[in-house]
Amino acid sequence: MSNYIFTAENIMTATTADNPATSATEFSETDKASSQNAFISRIFGEPNSLKDSATPLYLQLQSLIQQAIDCGTLERGSALPAEREIAQYMKVSRVTVKRAISELVTEGLLVQRQGAGTFVAERMVHKLDRLNSFSEVIESVAKHPDSLWIERGIGLANREEQTRLELPSGAEVVRMFRVRMADETPVALEYAVVPRRFLDNPFEVTGSLYEALARAGSRPVKAVQKLRAVALEETFADYLNIDAGIPVIVMERRGFLADNTPVEYSRSHFLGDTFEFEAEV
Repeated sequence: MSNYIFTAENIMTATTADNPATSATEFSETDKASSQNAFISRIFGEPNSLKDSATPLYLQLQSLIQQAIDCGTLERGSALPAEREIAQYMKVSRVTVKRAISELVTEGLLVQRQGAGTFVAERMVHKLDRLNSFSEVIESVAKHPDSLWIERGIGLANREEQTRLELPSGAEVVRMFRVRMADETPVALEYAVVPRRFLDNPFEVTGSLYEALARAGSRPVKAVQKLRAVALEETFADYLNIDAGIPVIVMERRGFLADNTPVEYSRSHFLGDTFEFEAEV
């Protein structure tokens, strides 16, 4: 019988050689968990740091997530660690983590995608001190604007349209209703009405309404805009892939030519977790 001394190194080498696939998988999972814990630590700090404050734990977690977004640790569009992983590492209940995240989702700072997880909301800035089309807003953040048409046609102006567009009874208007997309993701609903004398055919609008009006020499040069928050009803919510009752931002706009002739009335519903509205005063 040959003499052989088994050391820890011998045993590990033998185990690895006997089953290299299992060992590699174990090391891979360990490295992944270690990397995820390091990421959670960058966002929330060390677990015991939450115990030193009288502030409720969920509010502490919310504040740390907001700070991580502000300083760039969590970038726009990036994924948060799973609730379970945060709870385990920070030694808090999953209910506490869920409450912290749910309230930030309600505020529009985070967005949850079914089956994918929780992400930092990507914001598109809609500047109210300049008259931009939807397409121009989307292109300003390096995204591709597109449309999913719901309805468009020509008809007689109703009383509201007559009032908004200062039209006489019997005047014709072009109506357009569509889902507005950014990189193939629904982000807004747009309903627009234009007097037919400025736009004869709604099918001339393939992308930007303002581009079509510019080709006709009737692009608005100024506008009156109003903003308000509303809960979106189920029919419209389905178009944006959100639950009914989720708050959205409604913008009503009346666009005018240089001589104050109304050329456009539109009502757009913007996802609150996607858009920011900014005005310089």
